[in-house]
Amino acid sequence: MRARIIAVVICLATVAAFGQSNPKLKELQPFVGTWQCTGITFASPMGPEHATKATVTGAWILNGSWVEVRYTEVKTAKNPHPYAVRALMSYDEQPKAFVSGAVDNMTGYSTEQSPGWEDGKMTFTGAQHGGGMTMNVHETFTKVGKGDIRHESEMEMDGKWVKLDQETCKH
Repeated sequence: MRARIIAVVICLATVAAFGQSNPKLKELQPFVGTWQCTGITFASPMGPEHATKATVTGAWILNGSWVEVRYTEVKTAKNPHPYAVRALMSYDEQPKAFVSGAVDNMTGYSTEQSPGWEDGKMTFTGAQHGGGMTMNVHETFTKVGKGDIRHESEMEMDGKWVKLDQETCKH
């Protein structure tokens, strides 16, 4: 009987230890909520320049271990193929970095890492895959105002960094 009690206590302690969230995850809280975004997608080999409007929602999932971010653009005459992406963000102890994985409605996907917030900015760097290509990317999020976020993305093309888009998202 005593051995069973000790075994149960060890199991409960193990579950509790693995169930505890890393305090670093709190740094992802600025990505939780709902925003209306306006911005611009710049001309690139992927398409012409056009204005964008989007809704972004972010929520904690999987017992608070990940933030799921959903970005969905509005279809307009100048944006007939609106972009949509689903991203998951967390913190990985091994590289001591924030991590992001995303998939989009154009069969693209990315994996990125960030050291965290520095001077109100968090930049994820990694690889974007799609259309038979793999390119280096930067995704920079900047805190502006009370709870608002500005986002800019860049992609390395022919050895040069090219700004793909930027938008400001307001609560």
